[in-house]
Amino acid sequence: PRATIMNVSSGLAFVPLAMTPTYCATKAAIHSYTQSLRYQLKATNIDVIELIPPYVQTTLMGDQQANDPNAMPLDEFIDEVMSILKGQPDANELCVKKVYPLRFAGDPSQEKYEQFFNQFNASMHK
Repeated sequence: PRATIMNVSSGLAFVPLAMTPTYCATKAAIHSYTQSLRYQLKATNIDVIELIPPYVQTTLMGDQQANDPNAMPLDEFIDEVMSILKGQPDANELCVKKVYPLRFAGDPSQEKYEQFFNQFNASMHK
């Protein structure tokens, strides 16, 4: 009687990492697609959810990422996502707290966003 579509975007859909422009652009496209699909299916029995991960300890960008202390441990990420799914069954977006700075970086002040964007990208080059 009910169905769910879950798409996986990224915090980088909202604040791109300049060294991975194609990845960030495709994740931004997934975010846009998910919003549109959710709107198109709003009168149906199909829920459309977007999972928005932060930087997580996986091997996506090589073995060093799996142990990077700046990345969220995979087990913690999974536990927090499952907790959100159980506690907020009507959530349209699944955002663990670690992704909040990226997901909610948008601000009425373009200057603040530009400052965050530059700071974020500069920190990733260290």
